Amino acid sequence: MIENWLFVLAVFAVLMIPGPTNALLASSAHQQGIARTSLFIPAEMMGYLYSISLWALVIHLTAPIWPHFITLLHVLSAAYVIWLAFHLWKESQLQHHNQKYTAIRPKQLFFATMKNPKSLLFAAGIFPQTTWDSPAVTLLVLGVFCMVLLPTAIFWMLFGQAILAGKYQQKNADLLYKGSALLLIICMLPVMFRFF
Repeated sequence: MIENWLFVLAVFAVLMIPGPTNALLASSAHQQGIARTSLFIPAEMMGYLYSISLWALVIHLTAPIWPHFITLLHVLSAAYVIWLAFHLWKESQLQHHNQKYTAIRPKQLFFATMKNPKSLLFAAGIFPQTTWDSPAVTLLVLGVFCMVLLPTAIFWMLFGQAILAGKYQQKNADLLYKGSALLLIICMLPVMFRFF
């Protein structure tokens, strides 16, 4: 089955990263309310599941032809994580997304999630290598992923709405960004050790 359950921490850390999907959830909660935005969570789940499965299929199909493709994806994933962690120390995206997207729909959240580079991280490096060995393990890992996704989506709706409504100072938002960068680096260490 699954030898190491540390991937759950890495999944949580990556999902907590401020990014386009989380910013859309926060903006929607601010504009349309939390009750209505909570109906968008299945669209986010489906976007991630579709994109992760697509990346896993690409990896599976290219493995016999180009065995080093997975290594390249691991390196790109690790570089993305490092870039993202340092990028978070400098910039917040909530205000920008709130002004740019005024009427957010589930379809928009689905496509933003589907194009999110985090899906490559999950498929190529964070999920255990045995994820795609049997349907039972695949369903287990994807089920755990969905269980972790739900509280992070709710957190971003609540926190994003509070930040955009002006209930917290910008200093608190900056602390969240710095904290998520630190959490990301700490939780990704076991995954990066597995890469190299």
